[in-house]
Amino acid sequence: MASDLFGHIVGTATPRARVHMLIALLGEFERGFVSGAQALAALQADGQIIGGGFSAEAQAEAQALAALVKPHDESESISLGGFLTLTNVGATYDATAASRGLGITAIETEGIISVTFGVRVNHVGGGTQSWQLWNETDGAEIAVIDDTGVGDNKLLSTTVTLGAPLAAGVKIVRVRAKSTTAADDPVYYGGGLIVRRRPRLTSEAIHEVLLLAEARIAPYDDPAAVRARLGL
Repeated sequence: MASDLFGHIVGTATPRARVHMLIALLGEFERGFVSGAQALAALQADGQIIGGGFSAEAQAEAQALAALVKPHDESESISLGGFLTLTNVGATYDATAASRGLGITAIETEGIISVTFGVRVNHVGGGTQSWQLWNETDGAEIAVIDDTGVGDNKLLSTTVTLGAPLAAGVKIVRVRAKSTTAADDPVYYGGGLIVRRRPRLTSEAIHEVLLLAEARIAPYDDPAAVRARLGL
């Protein structure tokens, strides 16, 4: 196949593909900073990856190659406590010793961009029962789930997306509970967090971003976009 992707790479087809640019494009696609549409536009453009742009056949092969790349997920899962019955939970957080004894952990906050907080509970009582993820270090609420319906084995969750990645530091976080009806007896079966972080900026990533910027491949065809990607 004279115009297939690997012919342009090996040299049995002309013009030769700029392999470093193709690798850089796939690298940023893997990290989630280049969309599929932007990658396709670069393949089609004259002179960015190959003079004249790839043929439809070569584009199809490049897309098949990109489909093998699995975007990297900078996330981690953290378990928060286990079974506990909160008899007379109280109308304020930390009203009883039991409600102060739910899950607790320490988290390195550098690069965090979102937090998903989830609990499994039995809603016993008639009040609105609140399950709060609390930043003990700074005395601040991170997330809260307000449960209004009675029922057992309830899986509840909420996601908080941050406007900018968090700075480095270690924070103590824990689960707290209360109800609008102080005499409620909710059961906490357990909870957990999924913490997602901004992909780490490595020397390899910097190299690939600068290669794409040199070729003016979107989204790095603008100096401001390059600075933003590198955090400068």
